[in-house]
Amino acid sequence: MMSWIKRSFKNRIFCTVLIVTLLPLLLCEIFMMHTMVSRNERLAGQHASAELDAALSELQDFFDELEDVSGSLSGSTAIRSALKRGEASKLMFQVFYRDTEPLRGYAEFALYDSEGRRLFSTDDSSLSSRADPDWGILRAAQLGEGVVFSAAEERALTGAEAIRTYDGRVIGYVCLYVGQSGFDALISPLLAPANDLLILDGTWRGIYFTQAARAESLAETLRQQLLSGEALSGSGEECSFTLRRSERLGLSMILQQPRTYTRDVLKTVYSVSVLTGLVCALLCLWAAWGLSRYLSEPVQKLDEAMGKVEKGDYSVELESDAEDELGRLSASFNRMTGEYRDNLERSVQRERELNETKLSMLQAQLNPHFLYNTLDCIKWMGVTNSVPQIAGMATDLAALLRASISGSKLITLERELELINRYLEIQEIRFGDSFTCETDIDERLRYCIIPKLVLQPLVENAIIHGLPDVEYGYIKLSAREEQGALVISVADNGQGMPEETLKAINTPEKRVPGEHLGLYNVDRIVKLYYGESYGLSAVSVPGEGCTVELKLPMIKEGDDTYAENTGG
Repeated sequence: MMSWIKRSFKNRIFCTVLIVTLLPLLLCEIFMMHTMVSRNERLAGQHASAELDAALSELQDFFDELEDVSGSLSGSTAIRSALKRGEASKLMFQVFYRDTEPLRGYAEFALYDSEGRRLFSTDDSSLSSRADPDWGILRAAQLGEGVVFSAAEERALTGAEAIRTYDGRVIGYVCLYVGQSGFDALISPLLAPANDLLILDGTWRGIYFTQAARAESLAETLRQQLLSGEALSGSGEECSFTLRRSERLGLSMILQQPRTYTRDVLKTVYSVSVLTGLVCALLCLWAAWGLSRYLSEPVQKLDEAMGKVEKGDYSVELESDAEDELGRLSASFNRMTGEYRDNLERSVQRERELNETKLSMLQAQLNPHFLYNTLDCIKWMGVTNSVPQIAGMATDLAALLRASISGSKLITLERELELINRYLEIQEIRFGDSFTCETDIDERLRYCIIPKLVLQPLVENAIIHGLPDVEYGYIKLSAREEQGALVISVADNGQGMPEETLKAINTPEKRVPGEHLGLYNVDRIVKLYYGESYGLSAVSVPGEGCTVELKLPMIKEGDDTYAENTGG
C-alpha cells in the first residue's frame, strides 16, 4: 500500500484528500454519538439524583412530623389520665383529633391500651382492633424509645410509641399506619411520570412501590446485585437505577428510569450511522479521485517538461489557459525557461568579454614592471654619481611598488611596518626634519595578519593633511588588543580633521570627500574582507591633533585565512 502511495503524486493526493475528508467525518460521527449517549445518561442521572434528594428530604420531614405528633399524643395528660382510668373521655378524643389533623391525609392513627385493645382510631380499615403487646410493633415500642417504625406485610409502613407513666410503666400505645395512598400523596408529585420509586427498609422489605405488581421480584434482583458488587441493572437494560440510602431513617430509595437509548434504539442508530458512513465514504472516494486527477495532470506535464530541460532542451513550453495557481505555475515555468535561455546567451557574452578583459590586464601588467625596472636603473645611476638620496628614494619606491604588485593579499603587521618605514624615508627626504614618527607596537602583535598597504594611506593622511602648518610634527603608530580585535592607531599633533570629514569617517556609509579617498579605500577593503563590524574610526581636537583607528580581527600568522590569501 505504501509503495502504491509513493509511486506518484496523484496517488498521494488521492490518499490525502480521502483521509482529510473521510476520517474527520467518521470521527465526528462517532464522537457525536458517544457524546449524545453520554450526555443523555449524565442528564438522566442528574435528574434522578435531584428527584431522589427531593423525595428523601420530603420523607425525612414527614417522619419528623410523625414523631412530633406521636410524641405529642404520648405525652398528653388527657390521654394518660383516660388510660389510667381504663375508659375513654371526650377530652381524649378532642386531643387525638387535634394533634393528628395535619397528617390524617397521609397516615392513620390509633390509640391502644396496655392490653392491646384499640380504644380509638382515625380510620377503622387499616389498623386491627386488637394487637398482641408481647409481639410485633407493640413489643418493639416497649423496648425502644420514641417512635419505632416497621414495614407492614401489605407493603406499607407502621409505627408505634409506648405511652408511659412517670415511673416508666406502659399504660398504652400510639400507633400509626402509612399506606400506598399516603406515600402516593406525599412522593408522587416529586417524580417524573415515567419514573418509578422503591422504598425499602433495612432488611430490604418493601415499604412503598409505584409498581406493586413487580416490586417484590425487582427488589430481590437489585438486592442480589448489590450483595455481589454489581451495578444496578434490574432484569434487563431497558431501565437505569439510582440508589440513595438514609442512615437516619434506615431506609433505601431506588429510582427506576427508562433508558432513552435502549439496546434496540442503539442498534438502529448504529445501523443508520454505518449506512451514512458508507455513503459518505463513496462520495469521498469519488471526490478524492476526481480532485487528484485534476491536480496531478498539470504537475505531470510540468515534470515531463522539467525532464526535457534537464536534457538541455530549453525551448520547451507548457500550454495552459487556467487562471488558478497551476496555470500561474505553468506561466512561471515558461518565463523561467525564457529567462534561462537569455541568461545563457548573456553568460556566453560575458565570458567572451571577461576573456578580453583578462588579456588587457596581462598587457597592463607590463607597465608596473617597466616602472620598477626603470627605478632600479635610477638607483644605480645615483650610486654611480654619488647621490645617495636618489638611490635611497628609488630603492624605497621600488620596494613599495614591488609590494603593491605582489600576489599576496595579506601580510604580517611586521612586514607592513617595514613598508611604512620605506614610505617615511621617502617623505623625510621630501619634507626634511619637519616631523618625526614613532612606532610603539608590542612584539606579540607584530605577527598579526592584516591586508596589504592599509596603514600607508593613514600615515600619508597625517603627513599631508595634518602636519603642513606644524613646526615640529609628531606621528605615533601604536597597536592594542581590544575584545579579541586588533586596533591600530595613527595619531598626530597636527591641526586636526575637519568636522565634515570626521562625521563622514564615523558614519556607517563612510562617504569621505575626494581628498581623503585613501581613507575611504582602506575602510572599504577592510569591510569587504572582514565585515561591517570592522573598519576606520577617528577622533579629532581642532588645533591639537587627530587619531585614526583601524579595527581588524585578531588573526595570527599560520591561520587558515592567512594561508588562503597568501598562497601558503
